[in-house]
Amino acid sequence: MRGVITLVVVYALAGCGMAQIEAWHGEQRTLIVLSGNELAHLRSGMRVYLESVQGIIEGLAENKMARVKDEARKAGVEILGAVPASTAVTLPVDFLMLSMDTHQKFDALSAAAAAGASKSEVLGSLRDILSNCTSCHARYRGSPNRP
Repeated sequence: MRGVITLVVVYALAGCGMAQIEAWHGEQRTLIVLSGNELAHLRSGMRVYLESVQGIIEGLAENKMARVKDEARKAGVEILGAVPASTAVTLPVDFLMLSMDTHQKFDALSAAAAAGASKSEVLGSLRDILSNCTSCHARYRGSPNRP
């Protein structure tokens, strides 16, 4: 996992990326062109985010902070170890940094829940995570090998 984080940092400093800008339904978003398998992997990661958010909300509704902790951990930095380096180098630097920040926010939420955070604090953390999700979807669009 350290290797992926190191790769992301080195990559970000080098300023690499193969994304394209295109007009799509009247808005400008960065098109991320990946292979079909890479795009499926990326979308699978986004589903992990959604499943974690759902689990966090359910844990809050049930007053079970242990569940909140566990659900948040599922979307933490640790899952980045499954991202192939070949995929990481095709992603825009800003996308990678936003992704890393989101995973770190899930880890921070998990740690806060473990330390006895209030529902209000957890909701504030969740608000920040969802802000990242909204920002990312407003800025980027994935495409399997074609514009």
